[in-house]
Amino acid sequence: MSPKIPFEHPFIPLISDYGFKATFGNEHNSLFLRRALQALIQSEVPIVRVDFLPNEVHRLNPDSRGGVYDLACVDERGQYFIVEMQLSEYPEFIQRMKFYSLYRFNTLVKKGDYSFANLPRIYCIGIMGSVMFPHIATYYNVAALRNQTGELMDDQTTFITVELPKFTKTAATVVTELDILLYTMKNLHEAPADPREWPVFWTKDWIRAAMD
Repeated sequence: MSPKIPFEHPFIPLISDYGFKATFGNEHNSLFLRRALQALIQSEVPIVRVDFLPNEVHRLNPDSRGGVYDLACVDERGQYFIVEMQLSEYPEFIQRMKFYSLYRFNTLVKKGDYSFANLPRIYCIGIMGSVMFPHIATYYNVAALRNQTGELMDDQTTFITVELPKFTKTAATVVTELDILLYTMKNLHEAPADPREWPVFWTKDWIRAAMD
């Protein structure tokens, strides 16, 4: 019998369907998801708890469209998160994000004498494995309702997009929690089998939770 040869790369891609569900969608241990969301929305306030929500968009009438998004959850402060992973090219991806976010918005607005006050925040996050916006140089973008001079009018619903191919930082140039997240998502499946060759930041508890 020939000796066992260790895997050259011991991890599956986090951006694969299974990898995404096993890490972001891990309902038994949400540490990675909570820290990833905190990094993606660039918040210094820790997310203590998330409750997973049904990810199906029901049709409003027989002629309207339904759908299923990759992940939906709400944190302890009532902030809603919709996360979509898109590997292949999808020119209308931003339209799909708007569809999902507006559906969630519609579920928050109640009928009757309603003033639209104190609506919870909705973050619609799209992580893409291909370049969707070639005219935009940045890999990380935050979009909200702004006027013609760029002044913020409303950010109750905020769209966040990440184009992983545009993220080119090396392990030596990683600084922020967002850097750590994106570097890990882009490179974990190519990590060597020897842990001594891994970046130091992969010892962080939330990253190890995903690796485990």
